[in-house]
Amino acid sequence: VGGLLSLLFLLPEDEEETSSETSSEPTIDVVSKSTDDKGNTIDQPVKKIEVKNQKGSYEIIEKDNQLVVAGYEDLPVGTYEFESLTRLLSSLTATRKITATNISDFGLDKPRATALVTYHDDSVISFELGNDIAGDLSCYIRLNKEGPIYTVGSSFAEQLLKKPEAYIGTTLITAPATKTDQTDSTGTVDTPILKNMKLSGTVRKDKPFAFGINDSKDKDTVFANFVYITTSPYRKGTADSVSKMAQTVTTLTAVEAVKAHPTADQLKQYGLDNPHSVCDLTLAVQSPVTTDGETDYTYYNSTKYSIKLGGKDENGNYYAMVDDYNAVFAVSSESVPWAEMQFGDAVNSLLFLRNITTVKSIQVTAQGKTNTFELTHLPDEEDNDKSMVVKVGGKTLSTPDFRSLYQVFMSIYRYGEAEKTPSGDADIVFTLTPVKSNDVKVVAKFYKKDASLYTCVMSDGDVFTVKASSIDQLYAQIENYLAGREVRI
Repeated sequence: VGGLLSLLFLLPEDEEETSSETSSEPTIDVVSKSTDDKGNTIDQPVKKIEVKNQKGSYEIIEKDNQLVVAGYEDLPVGTYEFESLTRLLSSLTATRKITATNISDFGLDKPRATALVTYHDDSVISFELGNDIAGDLSCYIRLNKEGPIYTVGSSFAEQLLKKPEAYIGTTLITAPATKTDQTDSTGTVDTPILKNMKLSGTVRKDKPFAFGINDSKDKDTVFANFVYITTSPYRKGTADSVSKMAQTVTTLTAVEAVKAHPTADQLKQYGLDNPHSVCDLTLAVQSPVTTDGETDYTYYNSTKYSIKLGGKDENGNYYAMVDDYNAVFAVSSESVPWAEMQFGDAVNSLLFLRNITTVKSIQVTAQGKTNTFELTHLPDEEDNDKSMVVKVGGKTLSTPDFRSLYQVFMSIYRYGEAEKTPSGDADIVFTLTPVKSNDVKVVAKFYKKDASLYTCVMSDGDVFTVKASSIDQLYAQIENYLAGREVRI
């Protein structure tokens, strides 16, 4: 028996075998349409594709020298997906060729998908997609209905089973282009940036807000230390997280296109009839201009975008619509870090943040007493302890200790949003008067809410809560300072 088997293995195989028997060659050329008769590569080998699969029917046509899904001409083009599809259809190889008597064995009696392809030379080939081959990363296909059956890579099945939205482009926002070789004398280059952003939507129905780049040329104002400042509803310096977020939003790429040309009912289904979060932003290129050692900035190529976010899919991606594109996209939560941001998240959490040299006086009224700390600045004095004189009621007090007390004043942190605005006499009134008359005066009134919280009402209209422990610290350190004791931060 062993000798007989050895002889059988030495017998040559037929080139084609019947039924479910197959021939195995390294590769079999099935379609070769990517080059012309002279061997030159054809840029666009496919002219038209008619696809039918479980997700519906659609036609891919050539328009303006590129392929598009018919009816989606108003939407971004998924160039990479079209290239992947046409590459497979114009240069297809197989690992096996099968002559079958029962096509149902291969799932070709009821194909999962079909494609009718018209090539650059006007030749037409039809493709039918059968079953996947378990564990083989392959699938069965048949050409021209009565033709042979081949096994090809599973990527062919993936392409034919795609919905038409798969061919919509997902690059939704691109950074504005910089001019060529735009570098100033200091070597600083032009940079695409977020210039401003307005956030609204149902998630912020009580307090939509906006912020923008800080263009102030005055280095001695309350906003001097901030890259971005809020412009609505109140003018405030922003948290560091805003600057970090701004660096990530000059581009936006969707995970996928979900639905083209959605109906009103579909918009409601995706939560986009009344968007959860809305972002209107302006991108621009920031160009440095350095004169006499001072750097100022100009802007060009400003571009505005609008992004609406609805509900989320099973993977945590937001359903989104961008600008005038009539399509719903899925975007990752990481790509829209502003999605849930509230005003309280965006503003700096300190009561104020400014250089002490810009302050003329600080007045604190509490527990029936008013203390006014008058500051005189001596900028030519090299000794830090002598560069500022502090007086209370005409009496000169310690400058180093007041610097510590100043940090206590600043470190009254915003804790949360206030439920309502209190009225009547405040428990504490804090007033900071700047050196410059055109600078912002800070007035904060604190009302005790309960044992753990105070409500702070700012002169600009902002209202929020602070921890009672920070107010207790304020009381204690003012007393220490006035009594000549160490101020503890």
